[in-house]
Amino acid sequence: MEAATRESYLCSIMQTRRTAAAVAAFLSFLVAILPAGARADEPPPPSAAQPDTAHAERVQRGAEGFGIAVDNGLWGTGFASGLRLEIPFHRHFGLRARGLIAYGPATQPDFDPAVFGGVEVFGRGPVMFGLARLYGGGGVHIGGRPNPADDGDSFGVSGGGHMGIEVFMSPSYSYSVEIGGQGGVHALQYDAGASVMGGMTWYLGG
Repeated sequence: MEAATRESYLCSIMQTRRTAAAVAAFLSFLVAILPAGARADEPPPPSAAQPDTAHAERVQRGAEGFGIAVDNGLWGTGFASGLRLEIPFHRHFGLRARGLIAYGPATQPDFDPAVFGGVEVFGRGPVMFGLARLYGGGGVHIGGRPNPADDGDSFGVSGGGHMGIEVFMSPSYSYSVEIGGQGGVHALQYDAGASVMGGMTWYLGG
């Protein structure tokens, strides 16, 4: 009986050791395959869905600098293209100086565009998550007709306004789309009406 009892006791010890070894191996396997964010002793990795705070701050600083932009689109009854300078007074306010040529309708028989400059005050929001911001403004346009096709006035003064959205590709470069409306500098009002302009802006010194 003693031999049988001793053998049974040794078998129990061996079985317990095998079970403990199997549990330890299983736990080691679990630790090895767990993602880093699930381990209690390590911080979770940054998620791709979370905004990069440092990048957002760099974009915001860049977006507060002096801007040079080109834009093209619909202006009144036809196509227009222009150049803009964005001069900041504050991170949310500034002055826009622009030069623009509005060609008028494609059906007009003569080349009789409006060429003018404008001075506008603008306001703009923060760059949200380092991606985009909203802006808007308005001001005065002064110019004329370098090639008048009739005896109408060759000089005009008008004004208008706009609202837009700006999307940043980097801290110093963005795309924008803006819509607005304006009166006509052109005597035949070719440039009066709605405007839809798309542009690119380069920022310096932000």
